[in-house]
Amino acid sequence: MTTASIKDQLTYPIRFLDGISDARHIIGMGRTRGLSDEEIQKSLELRSARWAYYALALGRHEIHDSGETLLIPRTVQRPDYEFEIALLLDQATQAGWTEEEAEEFLREHGRVTILNDLSCRCLQAEDNQLGLGPARSKSILGKALGPRFLPYAEFTKRNPHIVLRVNGEVRLEAQACTDSTLWTFPKIIAYLSQQPLILDAGTLIGSGTFGGGSIAEMSGKYPWLAADNTVDVVEMEVEGIGILNNPFTRGSKKDG
Repeated sequence: MTTASIKDQLTYPIRFLDGISDARHIIGMGRTRGLSDEEIQKSLELRSARWAYYALALGRHEIHDSGETLLIPRTVQRPDYEFEIALLLDQATQAGWTEEEAEEFLREHGRVTILNDLSCRCLQAEDNQLGLGPARSKSILGKALGPRFLPYAEFTKRNPHIVLRVNGEVRLEAQACTDSTLWTFPKIIAYLSQQPLILDAGTLIGSGTFGGGSIAEMSGKYPWLAADNTVDVVEMEVEGIGILNNPFTRGSKKDG
């Protein structure tokens, strides 16, 4: 799907789940926050054993297509991109699945696309100090998805090549499936199924940010999106799916 809106393949409101799954992203974020090696190691051990996630109910207006220009409110001081894969469930899950059973289910009833899980880091920093989760910081800018859905079974065959570019500059180039992934989609589905948490058809699950796939984990190497009223073009490319392309600019006083 390249010309029609990807929004037309979704059912609203969307139940959206996302958590941290890439060890390199956890390490990068920990170093940016000034955590010690011991604290980072403890965080890795905890997140390896437990998949902690935030949940949102997204409306159609909170989903952005590839090619759509996103206006960042002037009040958001540290807007950030997050390069991920999104999994769409075409049927409901069941209780008590093993990881192998979850894998079989996804091969029949799962589709994937590129996800830019946009974040307001200024709010996230505040909420972290209060011991709250990231949901508030993840809901303001919405989510960019596209350019098309690919069957999960086809995606897993590829171990796809991924590239992140900002204004033409390559900031990340890697393979999507690496040994740094703590939680694969089948592992996530099986973990929730064992609780048991049943996921309805139409649920959207984020893979977690790829290591190197956000500004926040780069320790000040790059400016925040649309800093100094610039227009920044973010391209997230995944082999087999295509390129999710979105310009970002600051809203006017009228826009907020």
